Amino acid sequence: MGANLRETVLNYQMITTNDALATLCDVTRDFPAIALDTEFVRTRTYYPQLGLIQMYDGKNVSLIDPLGITDWSPMRELLLNTAITKYLHAGSEDLEVFLNTFGIMPEPLIDTQILAAFSGRPLSWGFAAMVEEYTGIALDKSESRTDWLARPLTERQLDYAAADVFYLLPIAGQLMKEAEAAGWLDAALNECRMTQQRRQETVDPKDAWRDITNAWQLRTRQLACLQLLADWRLRKARERDLAVNFVVREEHLWAVARYMPGSMGELDSIGLSGSEIRFHGKTLLALVAQAQQLPEDQLPEPLLNLMDMPGYRKAFKDIKALVLEVGTEKKVSPELLASRRQINQLLNWHWKLKTQNGLPEMMAGWRGDLMADRLKVLLEGYPR
Repeated sequence: MGANLRETVLNYQMITTNDALATLCDVTRDFPAIALDTEFVRTRTYYPQLGLIQMYDGKNVSLIDPLGITDWSPMRELLLNTAITKYLHAGSEDLEVFLNTFGIMPEPLIDTQILAAFSGRPLSWGFAAMVEEYTGIALDKSESRTDWLARPLTERQLDYAAADVFYLLPIAGQLMKEAEAAGWLDAALNECRMTQQRRQETVDPKDAWRDITNAWQLRTRQLACLQLLADWRLRKARERDLAVNFVVREEHLWAVARYMPGSMGELDSIGLSGSEIRFHGKTLLALVAQAQQLPEDQLPEPLLNLMDMPGYRKAFKDIKALVLEVGTEKKVSPELLASRRQINQLLNWHWKLKTQNGLPEMMAGWRGDLMADRLKVLLEGYPR
């Protein structure tokens, strides 16, 4: 067994004031790379609530307490400084924290989980497993689900947080060399950029209804009702910083669109909770009434369910076979080449079932370089 983290003393400095943050960011400008991580809480809120930022420049580990800091401009400058590479591990949610807190994404950004996948590691390789493989140290992950907004933070929490960046930076350097030696570094960096781009895409409230489970089962007027309801719910969630299901649960929203109730009693009979009816009942009924009044020519087209499309199963199977073939040829994991989500995205695009910005991921970037032409030929055999 490897050493335990509790046997390893980690030194770190706490940053709790605007002046200390400005000094830290000024000093860090001279380093070529930093490791970053965040701790946040997101139980009932729409947006993640930042509890701590961890940073390691190769010399000092800094734990930045955001609760006492009001001037983040030095941090924004540092995150946008293109002379400094920023490393994160499985940083998709961290990117959302940066976007929500600072209104920006770190540049340039490299995700070590993505780097590792291009070096033959599992697609969702955890940080603790990575550290143990490279250092033999078993990290204590018991603090991962604690309350990062409570103060004071415990020594155990701070040790846990410091370890997340202390081990990340040297391992990142090794993973960069491995990805380059395998010939996949450019593809890995392209994948990091695509991940960043995905995180910056926000749902237009007018399109929120398309993401409601089983929306395809509804008729046109019911869909119009769902469109109004989902638009209202997403706006309300953002305005009040509440997770959407804490406004109205998704299955209840669907039920309102399905049955189009006309009274508070009917809302109760289709299963809405007392608090949903008490706080939002009048609004829900008003939106149902609005949908009832819409002229026929303003109703949306029926939604087609991808999996009910003729040829879906065979097309999916053939795409999977092509992905496996390309993966074997190019010595890259088929799971990395295409997930179920990406194959479905491709077929939605091909059959024009959903509006999309730009090409699907399997036809763009490094994936497109490897298989776009072959996918085009395959898809010609599956007209809508």
